[in-house]
Amino acid sequence: MNNDNSSEIESIIQELKADEIKDVTLINQTNKQENFNTITDDNVNEYVYKKSSELVESTLNAVNILKDTVVTGSDPKEIAALAQLINAASKSLDQLNKINIQNKTNKNNMEMKKMEIESNANRPALPNTTNVVIATRDEIMKQLFDKPSQKKNNIDLIEGDFEKQ
Repeated sequence: MNNDNSSEIESIIQELKADEIKDVTLINQTNKQENFNTITDDNVNEYVYKKSSELVESTLNAVNILKDTVVTGSDPKEIAALAQLINAASKSLDQLNKINIQNKTNKNNMEMKKMEIESNANRPALPNTTNVVIATRDEIMKQLFDKPSQKKNNIDLIEGDFEKQ
């Protein structure tokens, strides 16, 4: 029986050491992060991407750490905390995905506009027509149908020899 207790104690100690190692890795990741002293319009996108990815990674690591604890215990508060962490991680990933899709759409739209501009530049310009006729329907019909008939002069052909004078 002493052997069984010592093996259980050893397994508990190993689990505790494993938990401590995971916590240390989270601290090391936090220490390695770059600090943005000032956020400008130029680096705000980079800052948002970097911090969002760090947040998602830390949330997923926390989910992995708490998952083992929640599975072994039956504390409703721990289960609720794990559920909230999973929910937060999925919402964060969804927002990052939306930002990514929006950026790709904007990039594609810009490329399409450039292609349209290039194709329109190669087209010949339409002639500029400034002749405008303003008339009523009756005036137009009168012009179309009431034209005075122009009689053509009949040409009479005469046969004969003509000399040059």
